[in-house]
Amino acid sequence: MLDIILVCAIIAGAMVLFISEKIRVDLVALSIMAVLMVVGALRPGFLSTEEGLSGFANEATITIAAMFILSGALTKTGAIALLSRRIIGIAGNSQQMLFLVLMTTAGVVSAFINNTAAVAVFIPVVLSCSREYNINPSRLLMPLSYVSIVGGTCTLIGTSTNILVSSMAAQAGVGAFGMFEMTKLGIVFFIAGLLYLRFVGWRVLPDHPSPDLTNKYEVGKYLMTIIVDKKSSLVMRTPAQARVSERYGVTILEIVRGDEEVWTGLRDTKLHEDDHLLVLGSLQNIMELCDTEGLSSKSQMKYADQSLTTDDVMLVEAMIAPASSLIGRTLKDADFRHKHGVFVLALRKHGKAIRERVGNIRLEAGDTLLVQGRRDFVEKLRDYSDFLMLQEVNVPEVRREKAPWAVAIVAAVIGLAALNVMPIVVSSIVGCLAMVATRCIKLQEAYDAIDWFVIFLLAGVIPLGLAMENTGTADWVASGILELTAGWGPVALVAVFYLLSSVFASIMSHNAAVILLVPIGVATAAELGYAPLPILMAITFAAATALATPFGYHTNLMVYEPGGYKFADYLRLGLPLNLMLWVLASLLIPVIWPL
Repeated sequence: MLDIILVCAIIAGAMVLFISEKIRVDLVALSIMAVLMVVGALRPGFLSTEEGLSGFANEATITIAAMFILSGALTKTGAIALLSRRIIGIAGNSQQMLFLVLMTTAGVVSAFINNTAAVAVFIPVVLSCSREYNINPSRLLMPLSYVSIVGGTCTLIGTSTNILVSSMAAQAGVGAFGMFEMTKLGIVFFIAGLLYLRFVGWRVLPDHPSPDLTNKYEVGKYLMTIIVDKKSSLVMRTPAQARVSERYGVTILEIVRGDEEVWTGLRDTKLHEDDHLLVLGSLQNIMELCDTEGLSSKSQMKYADQSLTTDDVMLVEAMIAPASSLIGRTLKDADFRHKHGVFVLALRKHGKAIRERVGNIRLEAGDTLLVQGRRDFVEKLRDYSDFLMLQEVNVPEVRREKAPWAVAIVAAVIGLAALNVMPIVVSSIVGCLAMVATRCIKLQEAYDAIDWFVIFLLAGVIPLGLAMENTGTADWVASGILELTAGWGPVALVAVFYLLSSVFASIMSHNAAVILLVPIGVATAAELGYAPLPILMAITFAAATALATPFGYHTNLMVYEPGGYKFADYLRLGLPLNLMLWVLASLLIPVIWPL
C-alpha cells in the first residue's frame, strides 16, 4: 500500500505544478522521472532505472519526433501553403464559402501532419484572407485552431496523443492502432465541429476589429520626441557611450537631423545640437533623461504605425513559436537586439500589453512581439523557426521544386503503415531519412523542426504510467471507479472516462493526461471483462480535443494573441462544442468499438 501512496503523492504533486504553471511543464515531467527513479532505487519493484529511462526510447516518443520532421519538410518545401492557396481560390468572393473552404482544408491537412505545424502554416494564410475579404481575424483564427484539433483525430498520425495511446495500448497487450482505426469517429467529430462552427460559432465568435500595431500594443503614450539642447551633455556623444537605455530605460528609435532621418546604427551615432529623437519609454523615465542630460521635450503627439515605418524600416508582429528556443528565456538573455539587429518595442502576454522592461520578461509560446527594424533584418526573422511572422514580409524562401518529393514521401510513410508493411515508427524514420537525402529539409532544420518540449514531456511522464502498473495503483484506482459506476452500463463507463480525460487534458498536458488514464482504463476493462479498446478511444478522443481553454492545446494558444481573444471567448465557443463531442463519443464509441 505504501507504493500506491507514494505514486498518488507524486501524481498529486505533479498536478499542482502543472496547474500552477510556476515551473515549465517539461521540467516538471523530467522531475517526475527523477523522483520515480530515486524511489525505485530505494524500493525494489517500484520502477527500475531502465523503466525510468524508457520514455526516451519509447516508440511513441520516436514516432512523434519523426512526425515533427516530416511536417517541417512539408513546410520548408511550401507544399502546404501552395495547396492551401490554390484551394482557397475556389471560395470566390463569398465570405461564407471562404470559411468552409479554409476550415475544411486546414482540417484535412491536420489529419496527416502535426496540427501545430498545420496551424503555423495557416495563420499567415488566414490573416492574409481576412484582409482580402474584409473579415476580422477573430472570426477565423479560433475556428482554425478547432478544426485542426478535430481534424487531427481522423488518423493515427494527426496528433501526438493518438500515437502515444497507440504505443501504450501495444505495450498493454491491446495492440497498436491502425492508421485509420480512428477515422470513423474522427470524421463524425470533424463534420460536427465544422457545422457547429459554421452555423453556431459564426454567431458566437467575437468580432474584434484589427487595430494598428501601435494601438494594439498601446505604445502611443510611451512614444515622445525630445530635442538635444545646445548645452546637453549628450552633444557629440553616442547613446551607447551615455548608456541611455541602461541608465534610463529609454530606447531611441529615430534621430531626425534637419531633413535626414536616421533609423539604423543609432547606438553608435554621435548626437548633435538640435537633433530630434523619437524615444520609447515611460513618461517618468523620459523626464528623468531630459532633466539629467539637458534635453527638452515636445508635446506628446499621436503616433500611428506610419510614424514608425519608412521604405527601409518595418514594424511587424512576431509570435514565439511552440518549439522556440526562446521559451523560458528573456530577450536580454538571448541577446536579441544584437543577434537580430531589431528592436522589440513591446510584447503581449495572455492578452495584456507589456511595454516596460520588455527585455527582462520571460517568454512563453504564443507571446507576440512588436518588432521594428531595417527591412532586411526583419525579413531574416522569417527564416528562424523561433518565430511565426504575423505580418506579410517577403514570401519565405521555400524549396518549391522539392514539394512533389515531400508529398510523395509523406504519402509513402502513411501507405506503408496503413498496409501493415511496417510499423509507423519504422516508416516515419525512413521517411525522415528520405526527406534529408532528397534535400527537402536540411539536417539542422530537421533538428529545429522537432518540438523538444513535447519530446522531453513524453520522456519524463511515460515512466509514471509504468509505476502505476508496477505498484498496482492503476488497479486500485480502477476499483474505485467501478464502485462509483456500478450498474451504470458501458455507455456511462465510456462517458466517465471521456469526461475524466477531457478535464485532465484541460488542466495539465493532454499527453500527461492519457499517460495517467490509460493504465486505469485497461485495468477497469479487465476487471469488468470488457474489451479495453472503447475506453482507450474515449481517453484518446477526449484528450485530443481540449477546446474550452486557450491553454488546453498548443494551437489554441497560437491563435490567442493574433485573434485578440479573451479567456471567456474559448469558454463561450469551446465548451458547448466539447459537450457536444462528449455526447457523440459516449453514444458512438460503444457502437464502433463494442465493449
